[in-house]
Amino acid sequence: MKPEAKNEVALKSKEQAQIYYEAGKFGRAFAHYLVALKLMPEWKHELKENFSSTLCSWGSQLESQQRFKDLFNCYEQAVEIFPENEEVLCNLGAHLFRKSLVVTETMDAGLLGEHLLQTLLHAWDHLLLPPCPQLLSFLETGAPIGQYGVVVPFGARLWASPIRCPSVARRNYLTNADRSTWNFRNMWLFSDFSEPYDTENLRIVKDCKFLCDPVEVFTFDFNNPSQLKDYFEGKNDGKCVSFEYDGKSDAVAVWFDLMLDEDITISSSPHSIETQCCWDQAIFRFKKPQESIKLSANCVGGKLVFDIISEATKNFKSSDENLSNLQSSLSSASIISDFAVSPEMVCFLNNKQLQDNFFELPENFDIINSVLDLSPFPLFGLKCLQLKGANLLCVLNSDQEIGALKEFVKDNNLQPEKVKCVKKSDLDDLLSDDCELFDIIVNNIFELNGELKESNICQIPKLTKMLRPGGVLSPVQFTVRCQLVDCEWTVQTSRVMNEELTQRYRIAEFINVYQVSQQIDIDLKNVNYTPISEEVDCLRILSSEMAADSSRSEKVEVTVVKDGLVTAIPVWYNYQMFADSCHLSTLADESHINQVVFVVDPPLHVVSGETVTVNVTYNCGVLRLKIES
Repeated sequence: MKPEAKNEVALKSKEQAQIYYEAGKFGRAFAHYLVALKLMPEWKHELKENFSSTLCSWGSQLESQQRFKDLFNCYEQAVEIFPENEEVLCNLGAHLFRKSLVVTETMDAGLLGEHLLQTLLHAWDHLLLPPCPQLLSFLETGAPIGQYGVVVPFGARLWASPIRCPSVARRNYLTNADRSTWNFRNMWLFSDFSEPYDTENLRIVKDCKFLCDPVEVFTFDFNNPSQLKDYFEGKNDGKCVSFEYDGKSDAVAVWFDLMLDEDITISSSPHSIETQCCWDQAIFRFKKPQESIKLSANCVGGKLVFDIISEATKNFKSSDENLSNLQSSLSSASIISDFAVSPEMVCFLNNKQLQDNFFELPENFDIINSVLDLSPFPLFGLKCLQLKGANLLCVLNSDQEIGALKEFVKDNNLQPEKVKCVKKSDLDDLLSDDCELFDIIVNNIFELNGELKESNICQIPKLTKMLRPGGVLSPVQFTVRCQLVDCEWTVQTSRVMNEELTQRYRIAEFINVYQVSQQIDIDLKNVNYTPISEEVDCLRILSSEMAADSSRSEKVEVTVVKDGLVTAIPVWYNYQMFADSCHLSTLADESHINQVVFVVDPPLHVVSGETVTVNVTYNCGVLRLKIES
């Protein structure tokens, strides 16, 4: 076709398409747009919106007439013209075709947390054929079920068991109040988590003890939409589950058995050590340790929630001695105030080594007039107030945390007029040019997950200006330490390794493109690994260098001490609060800081005696480690 003729036909088709669209004849409009765009591809940008709108309207008509073959043909032609048009692709996704089978893996550790109930209800309302009334019976008899909708997995069974676990407790509430050098007896601090449960891989947690046999909580039938709707709308009465055990528990662990079909079941149980399950367990935390308890299990907003009904009644034999003990305990009891605070504050206060260190350090100074303490709880500044009469300014997260500090000041007979609290949201105003000057500023430079706290490190230039002449910014330095290790768990959780597990569907080559180069919040005490080198210092940073504009790079030569594979490089920190104070480690047993692990990909084969070069880069709180090729 000559250019003049092609242009004339294209223009005519574009005009006709608009006329037919305005007349509601979307099929004819779509056909004319196809002609115009095939003849004049350069019109794509101009006609993109009109084309998408026409396709959507025409597609809706075809769907209402159940002309699915024609519908797919239209989208096939549309994608040929607009292969990367997100509107075209979204239009296709917006049509819900009635199907007989839906397969889902929308589960988290607590089964329902990724909106599983909402997703299944939507599928039953818009995607699936009507449910089979007696699915298992039909399958047993071999009766055809093609006219019914089916969800795989068929259903799930939810289990729960109370646990005693010090490492979990240390993140939940203040566990060492009786060992503290301070008085915490009249206050109870617990973590204010935003979600109803946390997750933990109890298969590898070494200090976890299950206190009684697991109890079945709920059984979900994913092929019974009316049951799912009742659960989602909270119409099911809360199920009461009782646990009896000796001692006290810190939390309830929850897991599930997933019934894929009538024969195959997979479990996220913490006792299934041999299985390579992708789900951890859900940990429903208690605000304080619990003796034998009765819980009410409910679905609220599509999520699983446990509420404590009461502690189970213990056998109590009446006697003069028991009565005397009871009267004595009641007379000596005091009112304890509860405070919901950040997990960071709880973990920080449960670090006994750090508490003792902050308690002793102020004695090394002759005069301290004022302290700015950015710690999660200002233990150092409070001791300076007690010992030296210093004024204290601290930065906390919430009214609850400020209330907890005020209670602490009162219970420890400190001077409340010398303590000023501001919220973290007001920190920028605090760091203004006309702020008061301080003798000591204690910075908080570590995240709970093992990373450096980039936001606080970037504030160092401003903090330095707030020091009096001769003032000290703490910590004065930290050293990055690392080790070459072989850790199968790191490999398994970083990328798809075994094509056999994915039925050779070539998943690895696509999904591994998005693998992460590091893992955070790893407690090395609970991870099995083989050391391939000794622990080494790889970077030392002074407080004056922490927020430098330029990057810092080091090449560290690490000597291999064992033949094997290097698959990971865990990282932790040694640090000094002041020049003459002892060295502390985030790897210590009582440390509240976890570790970061840098993944080595591909794994490196090494033999004892050879040297491996590790490239270390640091820039204003951002740390990276990588083995040199």
